[in-house]
Amino acid sequence: MAPERSSDPLLLVFGHDALAERVCAELTATAGHRVRVVWSLDVARVAAFRALGATVTPLDADSDESLIAAGVMEAASFLALSDDDGLNLSIALRARALNGAIRVVLRQFNVTLGTKIEQSMPDCTALSLAAHSASTFGASALDPGCFFALRFPQTTGAVVGFAEHAAGDIGVSGLTVGQAEERLEARIVALGMRRDPPSGAVISRDDGVVTFGRISECAAHRAPAPVIAPAEPRAASNVPVSPVQRLVGAWHRVNPILRTFAVAAVVFFSASFCFFHFTLGKTWTAAAFYVVETMTNVGFGEVQVTQRGPLITAAAITAMLGGIVFTSIFIGSVASALTRAQWIATQGLRRIRARRHVVVCGGGKIGAAVINLLTDAGKRVIVIEPHPDADLVRRAQERDVDLLTGDASRDGALDMCDLGNASAVLALTNNDSTNLEIALGARVRSPEVPLVVRMENASYARATSKVFGISTFSPAALSAPAFAGLARFPGTRGRVRYAGEDHTIGQRTQGSVPQRPPADDCTALCVFRDGRIHMIHEFAEMRAFDVVLFAVPLSQFRPEAGAVSRA
Repeated sequence: MAPERSSDPLLLVFGHDALAERVCAELTATAGHRVRVVWSLDVARVAAFRALGATVTPLDADSDESLIAAGVMEAASFLALSDDDGLNLSIALRARALNGAIRVVLRQFNVTLGTKIEQSMPDCTALSLAAHSASTFGASALDPGCFFALRFPQTTGAVVGFAEHAAGDIGVSGLTVGQAEERLEARIVALGMRRDPPSGAVISRDDGVVTFGRISECAAHRAPAPVIAPAEPRAASNVPVSPVQRLVGAWHRVNPILRTFAVAAVVFFSASFCFFHFTLGKTWTAAAFYVVETMTNVGFGEVQVTQRGPLITAAAITAMLGGIVFTSIFIGSVASALTRAQWIATQGLRRIRARRHVVVCGGGKIGAAVINLLTDAGKRVIVIEPHPDADLVRRAQERDVDLLTGDASRDGALDMCDLGNASAVLALTNNDSTNLEIALGARVRSPEVPLVVRMENASYARATSKVFGISTFSPAALSAPAFAGLARFPGTRGRVRYAGEDHTIGQRTQGSVPQRPPADDCTALCVFRDGRIHMIHEFAEMRAFDVVLFAVPLSQFRPEAGAVSRA
């Protein structure tokens, strides 16, 4: 990193977690600006940020004095990156009040609120880490080859992204690039190590093809998954099981309380039947009728029983009182069973039969955003979450998703999800080890199902991907380049790597006279025009007021071209 010069623009970072650290790493990897972290940190965290090349003002930023001490009056940009939406907004407003020219980049989970803030505050961009990273998680479930995706042109727009496949797997070997693009309805941005290959280039079977376009279920991913029988806990016996043995087994599986109630009810009915038949002289059928009538209506309409002596009268009273007790218990049991069945149907653990569905383990902020993306794409989604929030419960009640209230790493919850017929399993809890445990559990049950795992620890993620061949993504790693780029260049959407080189993804809205991006070496990707997304190859294809998406190699970034050069 180049030495810090007082004349370089100052970028203030308000935050302390993994996202703030990754954003600082992105910013300090480029020259031409100073980076300063504002947060009350302990000694170890101060050392970690300073090791990245950032300076630290270890003060509580929730005061004007701290912001002034940190240099807000001279700063060019202020990035509010804590995990508290309200605190981010409060600090950002205070920074803007102190320095009306400062650019604000705001982390906001609430996408709707973030959009309103952008519309109300000039030179401000609000970005949701959950929504931004959810695009890649959800797109990877639809197309296992997808390695980066985003909503375009807005956070509620269509999902577009980059995916890499072998040419033979997607049926384009032997075709020219132009023919393949027409078949795939996507841009081919790389063929092996060739970036933006010419339309006439012929694709060989072993070529790696990097495509950009709208993300949908990959053609190579649509074939019916093999149905894998669930593992038996014990070896199956060849000895035939008689109907009596089945009944005995079913009887032992019944709740012990219900078994006791059933036995007591049978004994009571038998005793009452004998009383009516032998003591009162009723026929067999009449005796059965009077027992049922007594147990359900409290009485059988005959008064002569009171003239037969105190023992018979007491027996009749016992039959009537017993009828009240057993009838009440029966009605309560039926009502409880119906209530539990309704609860289980919306939340509980029960076996679900489905095909081509997606299993999402973890219904937190990122999980909720991924669920929205997948349901918008028309996928059936099964969610496993031990503590669902009210919104997730409501969606389950409305049959928008199937909800299982269990721990995906325990309780046999994965066994309920018909993994043999699933199209993908996503492990999105906030614990790396738990996510790996879920993914390995899913692989044991269905070796062919694609797995997408959330992992924050970079080295852990790399090792998991290398050893187990599992797609791993970090929300902070996916979002940090976007936050860092937005600090200086509005329109930054993220970063991808293909053809052996990193590329920054940018977005610009054209005016009445379209102009290409300022960097010399850009790849045109697509435009949003008349409510639709159109793939383009040249910037000359742009029209007035189009929203254009493009890729710029980091090696081509120059400060005078409106981009940042590598140190």
